Amino acid sequence: METENPVVNLTTLSNNHLWFMEIVIGLLTLIAINFIFKRVVKHIRHRSLSMTHDWKEKIGEITFLPITILLWVLGGILVLEVLSKRFSFIFFDDYLDAFRTSCIVGCITWVIMRWKHQLQIAILDKERHTRKVDASFIHVVGKFATIVVMLITAMIVLQVWGVNLGPLIAFGGIGAAAIGFAAKDVIANFFGGLMLYITRPFMSGDYVVLPAQQLEGHVEEIGWYLTSIRDKEKRPVYLPNAIFSNVLVVNSSRMTHRRILEKIGVRYDDFPKMKNLCEEIKQAISEHSAIDTHLPVLVTFSAYNQYTLDISLDVYTLATKYDHYLAVKQEILILVYDVIKAKGAEMPFPTMTIQGALSPVPN
Repeated sequence: METENPVVNLTTLSNNHLWFMEIVIGLLTLIAINFIFKRVVKHIRHRSLSMTHDWKEKIGEITFLPITILLWVLGGILVLEVLSKRFSFIFFDDYLDAFRTSCIVGCITWVIMRWKHQLQIAILDKERHTRKVDASFIHVVGKFATIVVMLITAMIVLQVWGVNLGPLIAFGGIGAAAIGFAAKDVIANFFGGLMLYITRPFMSGDYVVLPAQQLEGHVEEIGWYLTSIRDKEKRPVYLPNAIFSNVLVVNSSRMTHRRILEKIGVRYDDFPKMKNLCEEIKQAISEHSAIDTHLPVLVTFSAYNQYTLDISLDVYTLATKYDHYLAVKQEILILVYDVIKAKGAEMPFPTMTIQGALSPVPN
């Protein structure tokens, strides 16, 4: 009777259980990595809370879920890989490496997208009251960033799976040319909107004037295709974005001053007082708190009119809001009138003098 070799039996038994030990050790390693990762994220989050208040506070929320899912997916791939070697599953051997790399790329993309979302929220919250950043501009930049990240991810994943991108890119170029020719107006408006977001001649909430269209009002929304403006009659007006590349746009919300330009008339009898009168009016206007004296304050005798001697008033006020401007203008005009009256001059009104011989009254 042939006896079995104990060394061979021990080797066979070891080989039968080695794959199981490999799975256990791999899973325990992934669990340890996950534990260390959680501790590191918690430490970084505590430091960010003590130093600043921004998207860094959300570092755990940004990375924890994608990394945790990636580790469990890698654990599952490890199990499949070991089982395929143990039981000769050739089908899995052909795709496990590509699938593992795709999962890692997808996890990185997921983290980037979550970080982008939190950064966008932080910027909008920080600048909401100062209006230094246009919310529409931030949303558009976020959308473009999403498109770019997704395209790069798709190209990497296709390369990992062995897809040749040359024919795909060539076909995409031909298709883009055909679509561009068929929808040139739509594309013109799309790129018009893109240029509005890049150059930012106006933002949502700004008061703009379009002289060629005889339109003025507040910008409500800058869309991909249309821009909405609420006119003075409170009617919404929708303009294609391409129009802004060919028309004059005046942004009244960005003015630094408003101009007061008026003509004040006095009597011809007050001509000897004209020089001193102009100097007194100029001095009184310069002392008004709403007038910018760094710009010229012009008060001059400008013309001989039919009934009056005209004084030209040309000054700039710091009040840019229209209602504040009207209030300042009212104060300036009242101030001018007070100065004229204080100097003994008067503002005339049209008069008529009838000259002729008186006829005798009949008896």
